[in-house]
Amino acid sequence: MPLAPFTTFRLGGPASLFARVRNVAELEEAFDLGRRKSLATFVLGGGSNVLFADAGFDGLVVKVDLRGMEFVGSRDGVALRAAAGETWDNLVKEAVKSNLSGIENLSLIPGSVGGALYQNIGAYGAELKDVLESAQAFDGRTRQARTMTNAECRFGYRNSVFQHKPELVVLSATLRLSCVTRPQLAYPDLERRFRGKPEPSLRQVRRAVIRIRKGKFPYAEQLGNAGSFFKNPVLRAKQFEALLERFPDLKSFPWGAGCVKVPAAQLIEKAGWKGRRYGNVGVSERHSLVLVHYGHGTSGELLDLARRIVEEVEKNFGIRLEPEVRIVGGSL
Repeated sequence: MPLAPFTTFRLGGPASLFARVRNVAELEEAFDLGRRKSLATFVLGGGSNVLFADAGFDGLVVKVDLRGMEFVGSRDGVALRAAAGETWDNLVKEAVKSNLSGIENLSLIPGSVGGALYQNIGAYGAELKDVLESAQAFDGRTRQARTMTNAECRFGYRNSVFQHKPELVVLSATLRLSCVTRPQLAYPDLERRFRGKPEPSLRQVRRAVIRIRKGKFPYAEQLGNAGSFFKNPVLRAKQFEALLERFPDLKSFPWGAGCVKVPAAQLIEKAGWKGRRYGNVGVSERHSLVLVHYGHGTSGELLDLARRIVEEVEKNFGIRLEPEVRIVGGSL
């Protein structure tokens, strides 16, 4: 089965076997098939944060397509439960329509609910870990479904337990939301947009986030991409201060005790890569953190471009960028 149509990069070779699962019984059946045939198994969500190699995947790809969402009781008020195959932005839209705050800053992030947990998505000062009450996951080893607390998901910066235990497959997520509007406007783009204005409604915040994101990111209907290709590096404050002596205009944000997070986009731009084309792939003209596929390209081209960027940034700044996108069958 060709895998490129199932990813927003529209790149990658075929899977040896492919299974689309719509319930837990089918998921269990798929894992049993992989075990019987001694196949490597890869679980695929919305395909918005993955790059398959040109050789494809020599094994079984399981496309999770569980659907459904509902409001449920929560110890703190209202919660919204959604199946792993639901589109993430549909969940945000439903929450905002119901005047429930907590995820409006995460509007228009592509991908599925399961992928959102896997990656611990974040944007504009908010992260999924801040609102997750619990997750239901299927354990491919025990063939049992179990409920996991927020702590058990072991969230970190674009990280979670699901990245380190591939036998755990997200079935659903329960998000703890608030009936009280609490707009998070500290992020510079939002602070500038609402400066000097009355406190915005959830709908106004969502519309603003959508406008900002559309202005920065070329989405998959225009050019193949997976949003931010690299993580923003986290440095010790002293290391960053040393960099400031050479690059006094570098920006950073506080990140935990004694650390700062440095926007990778500015490093890539200063290294001269913004807007550059490399064969059938390139760096977005709008946002240097986004690698794009213009069509008729290969995963090999994209990975070669990414390696060149990593090498150039490390040469200039002494910082090695790490991919945020999951690379399957290849590496940097």
